[in-house]
Amino acid sequence: MAEPSLPFEDLRIELPDYVKEDGSKASQPFSKSNHSFFQRETLKSDGNGFGPRTEYFKIHLVRIFEQISRPVPYRFTDYLGRERSMDGGCLKFVGPDGQDIAEFIEQDGYIVAVTPKPVLIARYATTVSVGTDLELVNKDTSVSATERKQLIDARLGQGQFRSSLLAQWHGRCAVTSCNLPAVLRASHIVPWREASNAERLDPENGLPLVATLDALFDVGLISFDDQGELLAKPNLQAHPNLVETGMRLSKSPSKRMRDYLHRHRRINGFEH
Repeated sequence: MAEPSLPFEDLRIELPDYVKEDGSKASQPFSKSNHSFFQRETLKSDGNGFGPRTEYFKIHLVRIFEQISRPVPYRFTDYLGRERSMDGGCLKFVGPDGQDIAEFIEQDGYIVAVTPKPVLIARYATTVSVGTDLELVNKDTSVSATERKQLIDARLGQGQFRSSLLAQWHGRCAVTSCNLPAVLRASHIVPWREASNAERLDPENGLPLVATLDALFDVGLISFDDQGELLAKPNLQAHPNLVETGMRLSKSPSKRMRDYLHRHRRINGFEH
């Protein structure tokens, strides 16, 4: 069967070149030249997959996944506009026929995207709380396997939680109306640590936000009032390019969402 005719996704991800420990040049785990798609059964590599080159691949696979909040496309462009793709040997090591720490998404028998599994995310996540939260979900014996999968997906901003959230907002950022999936984050209103399992899966406890607003909302520098008007902490005045005067949610919050927003404001010091 012919290879898929998929374009390079424009991720604009910063991806430093891999160099050997002695500083010499090396074959890149995210190739700059050979971009043919691989089939799972044709993946081959020597070694055990625990060297520095594969370590680099694992670290940056998780980092890209964290930044785009969805499976990492096999082919993409980096922040310099260079075409990049995944090395077949690295795919072999992390995939189901290797260490089984990543899942392959296939089209017509070819690998078109890769999703790191929770065990890999927990090890390399730059946000420490994500890894910790995933460990706690995996250890929770009170939830079913189905609910555990849903919770893991929700913590990663994926799965049914993300799909339902985007459906409610017509696939757009709740504030800017941006409809570019690569930059939209499924953000919880009541923080994960403060929410019950039911609340963690409730799309009313979420907002689809572009990455900058998601980061500000997550750390409590912005919130929204019951009418949907954006509230900003005074220290954001020194950064006028981050938020604009008059920003608001594109539709009025439901009653259940207003309850979640009230808790977000209280947790983050907008109300006492």
